Amino acid sequence: MDMFGKVGLVEIPVLIAPDQKAWLDRMIKENKIAIPPGGTLEKGSLYSMFIRMLLHNAMEEQKRQEALDAEDEDE
Repeated sequence: MDMFGKVGLVEIPVLIAPDQKAWLDRMIKENKIAIPPGGTLEKGSLYSMFIRMLLHNAMEEQKRQEALDAEDEDE
């Protein structure tokens, strides 16, 4: 996954709970959400990067689980 803008993105509305938004805001304020080296991003971009990374991790975990399941079926 390319986090630095080389992949075309689609825009979707995302609804999150107020406490989740407060948590994201706090993580951004405390610099706990990574910003690309040498860069600064507006808050909306940081939300987007964080959610894209969560999706990427979930997709990778799904692939890993599917590979493990395929190995189990082969045995």
